[in-house]
Amino acid sequence: LQSNMYAISNILIQTAINGFGTATVAAWTAHGKVDGFFWMILGAYGISITTFAGQNFGAGELKRCKRTLLLCLAEGAVILLAAIVLIISFGKPLLSIFNSDPEVIDIGYIRVMLVVSAHFFSMLYEVMSGYLRGFGISLGPAILTMIGVCVVRLLWIQFVFPLSRTFRTIMLVYPVSLSLTALMIFVALLCTHPSRRFAKKADA
Repeated sequence: LQSNMYAISNILIQTAINGFGTATVAAWTAHGKVDGFFWMILGAYGISITTFAGQNFGAGELKRCKRTLLLCLAEGAVILLAAIVLIISFGKPLLSIFNSDPEVIDIGYIRVMLVVSAHFFSMLYEVMSGYLRGFGISLGPAILTMIGVCVVRLLWIQFVFPLSRTFRTIMLVYPVSLSLTALMIFVALLCTHPSRRFAKKADA
């Protein structure tokens, strides 16, 4: 369900993108290839934290669960920031691999600047969501992701985009929606605090 939210939201955004013409659509497609590098990193840490948190939770090692969360956040931040710097620095040459049109490259680089840097928030909520799933708390993160990723983007396209019909306006929905999703899941993590809650149950 959570993965499908990305597909649904991208379809909604694609409908607005199509109105800008072939160059913008080509830039959107070219950047989509580059963006795949980030989702491999994000997916790896999201799955890893779920696995390790779940295993340690099952073994009753709740302190290790929290340590794993902090470790994944730290490692993910370092690796992702390095990837962001590389992609932003060499964004135009990378885009030129898929399309050599200067207009397409310039438009695509707008998306690189706005979307790639916003993946830091993606890393935060992927790791925190994975941590909660390791404790069997899966519905909450899925619903919050649906709200942050899908509903917010739908509202943005419907109400914000008409006020300024530019490609940059559409791309701004990514940092807005991703940061909001990360914030909501962080609040959910603070409210549930599974490592502390389950530790109290074990002591009881």
